Amino acid sequence: MTRTRATLAAAGLLLLCTAAAGADKQAEGAKPLRDLYYGDVLYHYYQDQDFDALTRLMTARAQNHPQANDAEGELLLAGLLLSFGQTRDAIAGFEHGLQTETRPDKRNQAWLSLARALHQRDANPEALAALKHIDAPLEDDLEADRQMLTAELLIGAGRYDEAASTLQNWKGSRDWMSYARYNLGVALLRAGRTAEGEKQLEQVDHSDLQAEEQQALRDRANTALGYSYLQARQWDAARTALRRVRLAGPSSNQALLGLGWAESGLEHDRDALVPWMELASRDTGDLAVQEALLAVPYAMARAHAPTAAADQYLVAVNRYEQQVQQLAGLGAAVAKPAFVDRLLAASEQQGDAKTDPGKPIAPLDHLPDAPEYRALAKLIASDGFQAGLHNARRLAFLKQHLAGWSQRVAVLKTSAPSANWSAQSARIAQLSDACERMLARQRSALQDQAAAELQRTGQRLREYQTEARFGQARLLDRSATAPAAGKRP
Repeated sequence: MTRTRATLAAAGLLLLCTAAAGADKQAEGAKPLRDLYYGDVLYHYYQDQDFDALTRLMTARAQNHPQANDAEGELLLAGLLLSFGQTRDAIAGFEHGLQTETRPDKRNQAWLSLARALHQRDANPEALAALKHIDAPLEDDLEADRQMLTAELLIGAGRYDEAASTLQNWKGSRDWMSYARYNLGVALLRAGRTAEGEKQLEQVDHSDLQAEEQQALRDRANTALGYSYLQARQWDAARTALRRVRLAGPSSNQALLGLGWAESGLEHDRDALVPWMELASRDTGDLAVQEALLAVPYAMARAHAPTAAADQYLVAVNRYEQQVQQLAGLGAAVAKPAFVDRLLAASEQQGDAKTDPGKPIAPLDHLPDAPEYRALAKLIASDGFQAGLHNARRLAFLKQHLAGWSQRVAVLKTSAPSANWSAQSARIAQLSDACERMLARQRSALQDQAAAELQRTGQRLREYQTEARFGQARLLDRSATAPAAGKRP
């Protein structure tokens, strides 16, 4: 069971399931099954066939089957609606269903699970509102989860002081301590409490972190710490923090850029060239690399090597031009519907093909092997783009499901010609057309986001290119006027 699936299980089947991934879904205190129609719903739910479970549950409720209409059925319906992005109806269902839940611990766990699921769908104000319903401390790691989620949501809302206050009295396990310290440190820095934030980030670095994910967290902490010192013009401290970041990690480019500025702040211009030249040799699509292409000739000029600096400015101009031309070619690829369809296919490969493609997906951890996806990797991983991708996947799934229904109705027309299937066929066709129109609009919206990002990147590259040309011209002008100045009486 995935983390997302476990979250929905806890929220949607409060009385039937546990929230722990991989745990037995039958929870202590669950009510016995009294209704075979409801049992059919649960069968499909336990098979991860969320859409089939949802349609059967809605039918059972419409037919007034008792167990489908009690609090358990309502909470299950809310969880399934949430899995398909029906946030408003899902919240209303949770609120109504939990009114009859008399156990505070179970009720609070359900609100926490709902808040997690809402956050995963970028419904952050609603997630914070759900957390406010928790009226007592939770048990063990659940309380730590609540603190961490609350702080993350508050940081996202710009309420940094509240986030720091939430994490001050940490009650989680040691395994979560480094993450809590990182989040607290970032919150304190953004709240202007620099010394306190730096202290927390230093503690992340001194933690015993071994796993790759934890090493990446330490790199992020040191990068944030280093840039905090840079802003305070504490060059030595910044250099020490940024040197601790691994050269091959996800934070390495930003750390190399900052390390060069720390050396430059110490007036060690030749030493600044070491990280900046390493960074400039990397993929020009990265923003830190683009800045390094300007930083290298800047350091060379300060190190009294104007000819080499002018040459490097020309290198930067050419690298920027190559990237601009590449982006121009990517625009045509982004304009095709296949741009979104390949993303949907790539995300489908991440999970079990037997499960409902309509259920929520995790952020993409790999992309199709094509330049347009590499150039837009950060946009694709962003919350807004992922939300649109979720919607596109649901619509694509519904379209496929409707096609299956259409085929079944065609078979029934042959096997039972006496029945009137025309109304059903017309309704399916109507829904299919509506689904196709909405899918086309969603594709177009995602393509527009990608095209706008390419345009912004191209504009930034042109600005950098202009700056590089100006820097080169300035150095050449100085070289041309220097001999004349030497001849003056």
